[in-house]
Amino acid sequence: MNELEWTGERLVTSVDNDFHLFEHLHRYAIAQAIINGKIVLDIASGEGYGSYLLSKHAEFVFGVDIDEASVKHAQEKYATKRTNLTFKQGSTSNIPLETGTVDLVVSFETIEHHDEHEQMIAEIKRVLKPGGLLVISSPNKTYYQKVVPNNPYHVKELEFEEFEAFMKSHFKHTAFYEQRYVAGSLITPIHTKATSFEAFDGDYDHITNALEEESYYNRHYYSMAICSNGDEALPDITSFFNGVKAVLKQNTHYYNKGWRDVQKSTSFKLGNWIVTKLAFLKRGKGK
Repeated sequence: MNELEWTGERLVTSVDNDFHLFEHLHRYAIAQAIINGKIVLDIASGEGYGSYLLSKHAEFVFGVDIDEASVKHAQEKYATKRTNLTFKQGSTSNIPLETGTVDLVVSFETIEHHDEHEQMIAEIKRVLKPGGLLVISSPNKTYYQKVVPNNPYHVKELEFEEFEAFMKSHFKHTAFYEQRYVAGSLITPIHTKATSFEAFDGDYDHITNALEEESYYNRHYYSMAICSNGDEALPDITSFFNGVKAVLKQNTHYYNKGWRDVQKSTSFKLGNWIVTKLAFLKRGKGK
């Protein structure tokens, strides 16, 4: 099966994604922890890997994306593996689902790709069941613009204050989080569950008990919110995602693929033939 073309914006699992791999998997990990037995909509599902991960815990997952090629790819690559997963073509302002049919909506890195924010939230609220949850993330324009200025795929980015005010205007209950790239060490209890989370920063000169912003690391790079109009308490989340396993798996895949491509190349075959012949002649002279 052919992989999706990488445009530089959408995460594609066949391409080395560096830090972006962590950020995406971490958000899906948070959603995965609160969807057991729920019907889930992954709006702007893209390549489909996130919807597939969610389907391992949810009752049913709908992946919806505006791009026909992405929907077809995801249906072939992922929906064929799961009976509780399907992909549909649709937009954030016209979601192809019935009213009041979804327990939880995830919308990761979607809202900045268009300026129909009011229509998007109206559609999300329409498909949500009473008391349903929305888990949504958005790049924080304050810092994102410094790292990726004038992203051609982004139409309307939001400062955190704008993002916060917008979500609060549509939902009675909201909880907000910031997502940062970090490099460090993790210490956790062995025999008990962690009940608190401390963050430290520093170097050989000093150590502080708060993260210090650098030019790229430890900045409020993405904003995330959990929203509801129901009466149940929102989940309390502080978490860390270990990206080592994903990176090792990804690097092994590309190393193996690269080595296979090298072995198929004309230059490798020619070089291998020359080396084999030289070795044969050397053995012949030694007789």
